Amino acid sequence: MSLRVTLISETYMPQINGVSRTLERLVAHCLQRGDQLQLMVPDYNVESEDPQGVERRSWRGLRLPFYKEICLPLVAARRLRRALQDFAPHVVHIATEGPLGWTALRVCRQLGLPVVSSYHTNFPQYLDSYRLGWLEAVAWRYLRWFHNATSATLCPTSTTRDMLVQRGFERVGVWGRGVDPRLFDTARRSVSVRRELGIGDNEVVAVYTGRLAAEKNLPLLMEAWRHRPADGPDRLLLIGDGPLRSNLEAKAPAGVVFAGYRWGEDLARCYAAGDLFVFPSITDTFGNVMLEAMASGLPVIGFDVAGPRDVIRHGETGLVIQDQTAGALAAAMARMTIMTQQRQHMSRMARSYAETQSWPHILEQVREQYRDVVPRVHSGKGRSGYEGQNPEH
Repeated sequence: MSLRVTLISETYMPQINGVSRTLERLVAHCLQRGDQLQLMVPDYNVESEDPQGVERRSWRGLRLPFYKEICLPLVAARRLRRALQDFAPHVVHIATEGPLGWTALRVCRQLGLPVVSSYHTNFPQYLDSYRLGWLEAVAWRYLRWFHNATSATLCPTSTTRDMLVQRGFERVGVWGRGVDPRLFDTARRSVSVRRELGIGDNEVVAVYTGRLAAEKNLPLLMEAWRHRPADGPDRLLLIGDGPLRSNLEAKAPAGVVFAGYRWGEDLARCYAAGDLFVFPSITDTFGNVMLEAMASGLPVIGFDVAGPRDVIRHGETGLVIQDQTAGALAAAMARMTIMTQQRQHMSRMARSYAETQSWPHILEQVREQYRDVVPRVHSGKGRSGYEGQNPEH
């Protein structure tokens, strides 16, 4: 069964983050299964060429003053309605809850189109990082209304699902994350790459990959690095960029290496240049970078929160820290550094676990959800001109 799917998101490639990379994977998988895709995404004013079978609609939008990388398209409902009517999707997947997602949800309800949503980001928890914590209750009310207006909500882990259900979200399922173990591989470790990064042959390197932004808890990571024991890692390699970079670089203690944005094989080589991975975030719903690190043979250190709790097997593929403090994180990095044999064992176990996390299997579960919601509306009882369409070609 092939489908016509409209995917709506306020973040997509070439913007680099876990959500955009996951959605790009989903698009590629749907195309391989014979589906046709319509993308509704921001216009980043960058030339891009989509694969055959993809129709892209993009719009300029507002850049957040405190986070210039984020672009929120402002689109009139009539333009969205026309684009949807022209494409005539069997199902619409709304991946973000901003102005574009909100307008799209309204239009889809008017047209009687089935909508699947996904929950990628704990925005209410992010608000504290930007001194907007007083808006948390309002944010939760909005997100609950938004997702409960869709046929199903997909989130990355069982921990996040349970949290959403406790907050009154309905019809919540788990859409896990995968990794490409052919790209991210221990075999990509290279002495020359380490030397290019200014890393000595015998130095132990802790790696962080992701946005350099307040919600990633990076000030705590830097504090942990500054006060790490003498027997801790020698270098901290930060892979990524973002609004905090200039501030972090200005205050960075000795041993911190800023690698900037990396992607593809270059990113994979940077992972493999490390010896352990540090994930300080307490707000991420998953953290795709943890799987990429594991596939690269890096045991992972993270706090006991959604994401790390669901991915790391404590004592086998990494360490899960109970106390969300710089001291506890520094101690965990030192422990991982000095237990050389155990770290090597964890490296092998991490790689083995990553090899079991197949993208095709995980992404097919999303298509199954699409197929599940289509008959609910396309059964001759809907409110639009789409009733009774058969998604099978």
